[in-house]
Order: sequence, then structure tokens, then C-alpha cells
Amino acid sequence: MSMDDLAAKVAALIGEASAGIVMPRFRALAAHEVEEKSKGDLVTIADREAELWLAPRLEALVRGSRVLGEEAAAADPALLAHLDDDTPLWTVDPVDGTGNFAAGREAFGLMVSLVEGGETVRAWIYLPVIDALAVSERGGGAFWHDAAGSVRLDAGAAPAELAAQTASFYVRFMPDDWKSGIEAHAAGVGATTSLLCSAWDYTNVARGKHDFITYHRMLPWDHAPGTLILREAGGVVRDIETELDYAPRVLKGPHLVARDEESWQRTAQQIRAKRRL
Repeated sequence: MSMDDLAAKVAALIGEASAGIVMPRFRALAAHEVEEKSKGDLVTIADREAELWLAPRLEALVRGSRVLGEEAAAADPALLAHLDDDTPLWTVDPVDGTGNFAAGREAFGLMVSLVEGGETVRAWIYLPVIDALAVSERGGGAFWHDAAGSVRLDAGAAPAELAAQTASFYVRFMPDDWKSGIEAHAAGVGATTSLLCSAWDYTNVARGKHDFITYHRMLPWDHAPGTLILREAGGVVRDIETELDYAPRVLKGPHLVARDEESWQRTAQQIRAKRRL
């Protein structure tokens, strides 16, 4: 399927930022081009330059819009308050999976979403190493574009048997009670992975290649793009405790990501049953 004008313009900007700023630094970063924002949380010159390049160009596409970028928000957390007003807001993760990128691992991507009235209405995830782009518009489906062509994404249904499932259980920021339930559940799952990259994790679930993910820290640049893409592919992203669907103004979990409604319900119940209060 061909993209409409806005989708194509944003995709072109992301591709240009990747080709001109991000990929020339891949496996070519100097030591002084990698910093630690906080313990274990890296930022590189590619993150900063790509965000600065994208921000004014995205704002020019939608009148009155502003950008909420990961690096700008790291420097000034007060910018998160823009989530609470109704100004059109672009979320930008210029290099998602920075730890992988800095280490020369291939699981990283560029992510952009457009949020209006507190709801994600557009999303783009670009995976430069495989030159693949996932694009979605609310109510319009989600599509995967790569060298083989373009296909509509359909996450399908997760297998019911634990031993047949693949999942990623991120519990680093989880409260202890939910961490205990998730870890007890994870022990029975057939295969677990930890790519540490939302761009790859969400698109793998949307493509039916991965079944479940858990997250607690729900920063909008990490989750708004993937959630819309996955929902439009038939998937679910919802708080296990409140059973409320994820929205960009929600900044913490525990959230469960699943390929389909039935498997979300089943897995959420299994995790709740193993939770130690």
C-alpha cells in the first residue's frame, strides 16, 4: 500500500536522518561520542544530532505542533507536561536501543509518533540495518515496507501453550509484587529474549514473530509508536493491574503487550495468579 502525503514525508525525513546522521556512526563511534545520562542509560552523538535535525522538520509538517524528543526531555523533564495539553505533539526517539547501537549490535531503530488530544494517531518505526519501515494511522491499519514489498500487518494469535510461546519480560523498573508474578510466569515460557529495543520488540509482535512483552516504564517516545502499530495489527497493550489500554499520558505500568485479546486476557490472569502481595 502506498503512503499518504504526511506518512511519506515523515518516512522520508526518518530515512534521511538515518542515512545522514545515524548509520555513519554505527560501529564508528569514538569514545567521547558516547555518554551516560544516568547509570546504564547511554546517549550518543547520533541520538542528539538526529533529534535536533528531525525536530524542526517535523514541526513544519503540522501547523502548531511541537516535538517531545527523548534527549530534550532527558535534559528538561518539564517538557513531559506537553503530554497534558492538546497541542499536536510529535514523539521522537532518534535512536531506540542506544545501548545496542553503541555496542555495535543491530537491534536499534528510529521511532516517531504524532499524538493529538492525548491519543496516538500516527506512527513510524524504521529499522535501518534491515531497511524496514512500519507505518500506521489510527483506524487505517499498519503496514510493513521492506525490500520484498509492502504488506498489511496482522499479529495473529499467540499459542496457548506456554512452552510454545516467545516473550520478553522487562522487570527492571517493576514493583516487587508484579516482578515476582512476571518472573514466576516467565519460568514456564518456552523462549525468552531481551533485545532491549522497543522498535524491534513491538514490530516483532506486530509481525507475529513474538508473543508477549512486559514493561513498567512507559515513556511516550518508547511506547506510543509501537502501541499504535501493534493495535492496528490486532494486538493489545494494556495495564495488567488497571486493565486500561495504554495511552501516551500514562508513564508507568505494569503493562502487558500481546498479539491478540484472548492471549492478553489469559496471560494477564496467569501473571496475576503468581503475584506475591
